[in-house]
Amino acid sequence: MRRHSQAVVAELCGRFLRAVCAVLITLGAGPAFADFASAKAAYDRGDFETAVEEFLFLAETGDPSAQTIVGVMFENGAGVEADKTQAAKWYRLAADQGNAAAQTNLGFMYDTGIGVAEDNAQAVKWFRAAADQGADMAQYNLASLYALGEGVEQNMEEAARWYRRAAEQDFAPAQIRLAEMYGKGDGVVQDAAEAARLVRLAAEKGNAKAQYLLGNMYAEGNGVAKDYVKAYAWCGTAAATGITPAAECFEHLRRLMDDVEKDQARHLTKEYRARYGTKTGS
Repeated sequence: MRRHSQAVVAELCGRFLRAVCAVLITLGAGPAFADFASAKAAYDRGDFETAVEEFLFLAETGDPSAQTIVGVMFENGAGVEADKTQAAKWYRLAADQGNAAAQTNLGFMYDTGIGVAEDNAQAVKWFRAAADQGADMAQYNLASLYALGEGVEQNMEEAARWYRRAAEQDFAPAQIRLAEMYGKGDGVVQDAAEAARLVRLAAEKGNAKAQYLLGNMYAEGNGVAKDYVKAYAWCGTAAATGITPAAECFEHLRRLMDDVEKDQARHLTKEYRARYGTKTGS
């Protein structure tokens, strides 16, 4: 996963929109809800031009959720010609009203100079605003800025604190990054067992990078008892996604095991692939 990640239309109109609609349902189905539901229905059937028109109408009335969605659609060219400057404009309007998704995306734009002049201090400001509201991606991005010393003074302890907050929300990239810090003793007391625990959390959610890392931990006995069978199964699970280092680890371990271990490893790999089918390599 890149250090910063924009919300895409599919994600925002899936997980994010469902959350917004759930809140609106609890408030009662008034005209605003009907308009929002209509816009979402247009998006769901692939009619992006109608969706952006309807979301834009709501955005112009000051609805921060609609403003955020319009920003995403301008950023990705869904139903409109892609326009990063317009995307930043709508994100800012929603961010000023406290919308965490808009704050996260605006922070990304300031950090990368997309749609706005690059400004790490502004990136920190907006990531922090969203992070304080509990947005896991913003917490991850803020932690990364602390780790790199961009827009703020470098502070590995503060980086670890923000990675931990995102990790506690089951945000796999944060779990992996925090595990790396525990492995090296960066900003935290070095603890190989804690590193392995965090990597396992991400691996069991289907994160291919974490599965590969956990496989290596078992192969080397780093934070866990050395176990070639489990190492093979985890690397084999990650290798199914096409990750080259995992495939190389997979083949190397095959040469280290006897026939009994190979048979056990094949069965365990099949079980892990079924149970922890990879959802993402980020």
